[in-house]
Amino acid sequence: MSALFRIVPYDRAAHGGSAWRVVKAVFDEYGFPFDENGYDDDLLHPDAHYDGRTGWFAVAEDAAGRVIGTVGVSDEGGGRFELHRLYVLAEGRRAGAGSALVAWAVAMAEAHGGRLMELYSDIAFEDAHRLYRRHGFRNHRFRYAPDPWASREWGFVRSLGEGAGAPAGAASAILEGRG
Repeated sequence: MSALFRIVPYDRAAHGGSAWRVVKAVFDEYGFPFDENGYDDDLLHPDAHYDGRTGWFAVAEDAAGRVIGTVGVSDEGGGRFELHRLYVLAEGRRAGAGSALVAWAVAMAEAHGGRLMELYSDIAFEDAHRLYRRHGFRNHRFRYAPDPWASREWGFVRSLGEGAGAPAGAASAILEGRG
């Protein structure tokens, strides 16, 4: 953790609508549509979508307590977890907040028995893709997102826990239900 920011679990009383404002700002920066009453409604109430039993949500706060980044994790069953909503405001990038949010997500999945983490990221987020690779993720597929715009996304995957050092095929086996 840096003196410039800290990673904390999302708290509705403390963070309110900060999560959707962060993601909307990043979407605006890239010219992406944002639908807070549809596809992106999980960001209006992260505490309802990431309930603390099968999903978790955290924010990065700057030194003044302002939310500058977000990340979510969901338990998809069978040891599979998915990282969601990793976004950091432009002024918070390259200071380690994104890396700390990824590390928090990985630790949360491992603490809940995760063996594999998967994520999808718009093809435009090249800096984020480099960040994921630094954290041990590898590209494993391309898809059109299940959003109303059929965004183009790269999929990334990595093994977790004791399996983190496993051969690359181990993650594929879990994805295919063989692990």
